[in-house]
Amino acid sequence: MKLFLPAIFLAAASSALAAPGTTYLGIYMQGQKIGYASYATSKGILHGKSYDRSDTKTIMDSGLLGTPLHIEIDSTSYLDANQKPVEMVFSMESQGRRQDVTALFEPKQVSVSISNSGTLSNSTLPMPPGDVVDDPIALILKGKNSGKCYVLDPTTVSFALNTFNVVDKKQVTVDGKRVTETIVDIKDPRENTRVYLSPTGDILRAEGFMGIVMLPVSQEVALAKPSKYSPIVDLAYSNKIVPTGSLPNPAATAELKLRLTGRDISAVPSDEVQSVSKTPEGWLIDIHPPRLEHGLTIAQAAAEKPEWVKPELYMPSDTDSFVKLAKSIAGDEKYAVPAALSIKKWVYGEMSPNASIGVLRDATEVLKTKEGVCRDYAILTGTLLRSAGIPTRLASGLVNWDGTFYYHVWNEIWDGKHWIGIDSTTPDQQLSAAHVKLAEGTVAQAFTFAVLDKVKIGIVASRE
Repeated sequence: MKLFLPAIFLAAASSALAAPGTTYLGIYMQGQKIGYASYATSKGILHGKSYDRSDTKTIMDSGLLGTPLHIEIDSTSYLDANQKPVEMVFSMESQGRRQDVTALFEPKQVSVSISNSGTLSNSTLPMPPGDVVDDPIALILKGKNSGKCYVLDPTTVSFALNTFNVVDKKQVTVDGKRVTETIVDIKDPRENTRVYLSPTGDILRAEGFMGIVMLPVSQEVALAKPSKYSPIVDLAYSNKIVPTGSLPNPAATAELKLRLTGRDISAVPSDEVQSVSKTPEGWLIDIHPPRLEHGLTIAQAAAEKPEWVKPELYMPSDTDSFVKLAKSIAGDEKYAVPAALSIKKWVYGEMSPNASIGVLRDATEVLKTKEGVCRDYAILTGTLLRSAGIPTRLASGLVNWDGTFYYHVWNEIWDGKHWIGIDSTTPDQQLSAAHVKLAEGTVAQAFTFAVLDKVKIGIVASRE
């Protein structure tokens, strides 16, 4: 069973396969019910053939940055006799915005069609090596105790490599009967989930990030509306990391040294922006972003990094409307850095914060509404930068605004010597060292990063 639970950047959590019929799970966060998920299995006909069909629905009411956040997610999967996906249909709606994805699994590729609030696009993904499944639990039920598999993430239209491992089996009492409970750990690039299964594959309990717990409930309990928004169930506030030590002026910090414990961060980028090293006391992160320089012309920078000027899913930088808008903002500026700063300033001035939209959105729709959260700012900024011919990638991670670290997304541009960070959610030109990068690259790469659940961060040193 695949249940989609949106985190800060729409991560996905796995659940379990169930017997035919409808199963309801209450979704709880820090003891408070924030929604439910339902799952039903049946036989379905697709293209004249019979397949196993699974239908899921997830409804969540939480909050983001003090704003109520309502999300509804539906998915339908057709599976062959080996539980391999044949076709997957996915829809997600929040605050009137909607994303629909249809994925057709072929022997060597997956053909995907996307509608993002009416903006249509298509994508083709090569089929990765190894097992491709709708849910890692399918392999557990086939007798595998550990292994790796690929699962399609429809939000970023990319494959996520999952690792699963049966960590324990024990006797428990369920509805007055003794059954063998199988405990499974599922590691996704973004988060880890622990699932407790009955012998028939029914979920007994699932534990995810931020203290999210899923438990079997009756239909009546599942459909009962959760309490109204409270800061207890705010995704941003629940994910925040309060460090030990102080950072007097985050926006003016030129260099920052942090010590992180509680998680392996060997996959975190270590480059000219930040250095990541393993020490006996934990992980040391030395952040020293390059200072802004005039750099190369736009044409010279693009010639050095041509792959980062191309359009991609959610960033249609080659469309006439974006090219004309980028030209009107940058004017006759020939150099990459000053042109990029003009675009950053324009986005900052035109966009308005709105944290109630929980759907990953195409730049076309972001531009139309001119509102959203940091990911929307970054997608719009990145699209305009590429439309102007400036090599651009996305970066995601943590930012310290008020002495506390929150999850955040920004952009990086190539100036001919360095990847320079710019943040269009702030008027500051220079990216501060209070930005901790966890991932970088395309939309899919930047939004596939590890949620630092249950970690501790200590401020070792800082310099303005």
